[in-house]
Amino acid sequence: MFYLNKYINTLIHKTKEQNEKSNAYALGFSIEQQEGEKVEDVGGLIPKAIVKLGSTYFYSVGYDISAMTKFEEGQAKAAKAKVIDILANGNDEISINLFDKALEIAKTELASKIETNRAAYISYIIAHDTVGYGPLSILFEDKQNLEEIEVNSPQAPIVVHHTVYGKCQTNLKFSSASWFRHFLNRLIYNTEKELNENTPIIDAQVENARVHAQIKPYALSGAAASIRFTNTKKVAADYLIRNKTASAEVLAYLWLAVDAEANIIVAGAPASGKTTLLSAISSFIPKYQRIVTIEEDVNELKMDYDINNTVALYGTRYNGTTTRDQVINALRMRPNRLIVGELRGSEAKELFSGANLGIPFITTMHSNPGAIDVIKKLLIKPMAVDPKALSALDLVIYMRQTGIKSRLVENAYEYLWLNKAESEIGITINGENEVSTLTTVKKGMLEKSAMQGSKIIKMYAKKQEKSIKQALNELEKRAAFLSGVASKSPEDAIAEIQKHIMMG
Repeated sequence: MFYLNKYINTLIHKTKEQNEKSNAYALGFSIEQQEGEKVEDVGGLIPKAIVKLGSTYFYSVGYDISAMTKFEEGQAKAAKAKVIDILANGNDEISINLFDKALEIAKTELASKIETNRAAYISYIIAHDTVGYGPLSILFEDKQNLEEIEVNSPQAPIVVHHTVYGKCQTNLKFSSASWFRHFLNRLIYNTEKELNENTPIIDAQVENARVHAQIKPYALSGAAASIRFTNTKKVAADYLIRNKTASAEVLAYLWLAVDAEANIIVAGAPASGKTTLLSAISSFIPKYQRIVTIEEDVNELKMDYDINNTVALYGTRYNGTTTRDQVINALRMRPNRLIVGELRGSEAKELFSGANLGIPFITTMHSNPGAIDVIKKLLIKPMAVDPKALSALDLVIYMRQTGIKSRLVENAYEYLWLNKAESEIGITINGENEVSTLTTVKKGMLEKSAMQGSKIIKMYAKKQEKSIKQALNELEKRAAFLSGVASKSPEDAIAEIQKHIMMG
């Protein structure tokens, strides 16, 4: 987990300084006993469990620091001091697992003084306190089952969002605001960022997690943080069908939209599955196309990258090259298609400018559910897309979170523009353009009655030089094909889809 080198040596010395400032090697976080009925064991070096009390679930780490005797507390401080002293004076060229080393030193110190099981638990806590991220690294051990870690204040219990049990309060909390900052900075150390008085707000990417944290004066509680784990698994059509996020028919329709080189926005609220759908439908893009992907600060897109034809770019809002800059750069790279992780600001202008030059895009955006709500958001600051350029938008897919683990492609809307002779009547946009909409997916179901007049079907038919009837037959064939790959692994599903694409 953690390795002894110059970087970690600096952290050990900072830990020593932090302890000298505080209560002489006191622990930087606490674990309180959690009452309730055990629902599930989590496992690990120290017992963890999901506990239910009434109708509420809790994520419980099974050792009560507050129940330590004065003698145990004194021994824990002495053991922590010993760990820090040995590691701070160690050889910084030795490559060892630092967590295991800290655990070993603490166990040796406590072995003859405290009962064996209690000594093992205290040693585990000391190891996380000295070379881990305190309570955060304890939770990181179970990151495959967690979607997010929330800190609302240093004094409040840490909250997690579990993939099965939803929002759970933990029995972990920081000892103070300074300890919160200490552990948070240790977590983000490799990003060359630091949460301090000069930078009281930070965004960072670590260990497949997106970290956002604030301290005073912006966090009135003293400190606040959100650590959101990103999905490391490849996601394809099989995953969406198995999880009932989208039917095979809806995905076949979206596949035709990708083939038609439609400009697509995946919209919805936070955590509604937008990026997951974007990653999945990217598997419909032929590998021979040159794709440029652009993300801001974090790497959430889990695409099946073909390094011969895919360029991945990074943008940041903080003292660097912005997403807007990278969209402009991408337009100079002769892409067949642009994929932008999320539209937030002025990069939207450039993306729509590129679309009007014939470079199609797929992106995500936070939005309310209505088709016109998306249009309104694109027109106002900070996006402020030119109303004339807006007519490049072809399709919006609206995602909704329907349960703890459930996401749904709830609605899809096609945009028919008067200035492109796609519509005869519509809603006036800023007095310069008119648009009407066609709902093609409603409450998760493909609107088959709308397919005959579907813009996407017409675009696909024109591009492939097929009749509308042939395009609709292709829709049915692809739906049957996708139903067949639903039982396969993501890797096999992606391979089957690409094989199908290459065979025409």
